[in-house]
Amino acid sequence: MYRIALLLSVTLAIVLTALRVEKNVLNIILIFTGSLLGTFVLDLDYIIHAYFVDPTSEFSTMIKGYVKHKDVHNLLAYAHLHKDNVPDKTLNSGLFQIVLAGATFFVLSSSINVGIKALVVSAFLNSIYRFWEVYMQGKVNQWFWSLKVGTNKGSIYGYTLILVVAFLYTLFLF
Repeated sequence: MYRIALLLSVTLAIVLTALRVEKNVLNIILIFTGSLLGTFVLDLDYIIHAYFVDPTSEFSTMIKGYVKHKDVHNLLAYAHLHKDNVPDKTLNSGLFQIVLAGATFFVLSSSINVGIKALVVSAFLNSIYRFWEVYMQGKVNQWFWSLKVGTNKGSIYGYTLILVVAFLYTLFLF
């Protein structure tokens, strides 16, 4: 379910630690914690849907039940199993990805805690992974639902190139 996303986050944490040549144990722990938490930022979309977008649906009722009982494991499993029940996702979209890229540059240029920086970079990396996951499933129009743009192969590859260059620049800023 989250194997590749967690592998990306752990790899990112190792790379970020190596790029900073970090020797402070607390900062290393913060980098790994932030990176692992960044894996799940996009899953907040299901909680937003359950509480604000469609609070009366069966999906929302189940999500609220898992949140109420603090059952994070089953919440993530249920959301992953029924992710197609949420048609227009707020956080899993091209618009949010563009906003997240800008926020990543802003956070990395500030003097904020290294754990927060790792969380934001990890969320951005995982958004790129989720975009390609959606693309491979042939549902790329769902990713760009809020932008209403054409999604031919050339524009997808161009968009991906921009995302990868932006991500590599975030590594430089870190």
